[in-house]
Amino acid sequence: MAAGLLTRAARRARAASRRRESAPAAPPAWDPTRTSELWAWCVARGVRARPQYLWPLLHAAHAARALGVPRIAALELGAAGGNGLLDLERAAAAASELSGTGVDVVGFDTGAGMPPPSDPRDAPWLIEPSVFAMGVDALRARLDHARLVLGDVRETVPAWSASGEAVIGFIAFDLDYYSATREALALLDGDAERMLPRVPCYFDDLFGHGWTDFMGERAAIDEFNASHAERKIAKINGLRYELPAAERERPWHEKLFLVHVFDHPRYADREGTVDERWLAAHRLAPE
Repeated sequence: MAAGLLTRAARRARAASRRRESAPAAPPAWDPTRTSELWAWCVARGVRARPQYLWPLLHAAHAARALGVPRIAALELGAAGGNGLLDLERAAAAASELSGTGVDVVGFDTGAGMPPPSDPRDAPWLIEPSVFAMGVDALRARLDHARLVLGDVRETVPAWSASGEAVIGFIAFDLDYYSATREALALLDGDAERMLPRVPCYFDDLFGHGWTDFMGERAAIDEFNASHAERKIAKINGLRYELPAAERERPWHEKLFLVHVFDHPRYADREGTVDERWLAAHRLAPE
């Protein structure tokens, strides 16, 4: 299974550059603390997907396998033109082939671009209604297996959550608005077992003019945390120091968060085996 992925990825890489970079060794077994090594291993072998999608999906798919969850959902909230959804499909294919976990890709969008803002925290002076409109038919023709859910997230998110879909394993939030992000965070209000105990999330609109702690996605995250005692959204701190040096100044890893579902009945279950080298490094050295 993995051989097929790497063969196809290597072929694409050779066609693009006619050379192959030296690659790090593959982690010998799934270790939940070493997702960054697995991500670097995939990238060095020609797997091309947005890092903010590939890294968390590699982690979520392997964590699901360790927990005996056969299938997870990877969601993109705010699919816009569809380039991100196509990339999410590529990341899901790699994560699924390497872990054995099935990944359902679902994109949520109005289909008609940004709606009018409904709150000052939506940054109405920055975002013009109707921008980011989607060519629905053209996108559907290019999708491999991803599904589109069209409409207002106030209606589509509750309907999707109640429809018995796969366990939520990853969510990418790219809704720009505070109001839309607040509504979409209802995905995290359901039954704990309808998601992994810890759900990696990517929040796209955090940097730049206007995006302070009181605006947009940051404001929605703070409001969610203040109103939930057993579920918290928190940034994955220090991830940049696990990554290759060339990645450390890029912004994507600063936008990766983790949803802690503290009331999940399997929250304390192990996600994998910690690498023996890490354990050996902490043993008392012989005299």
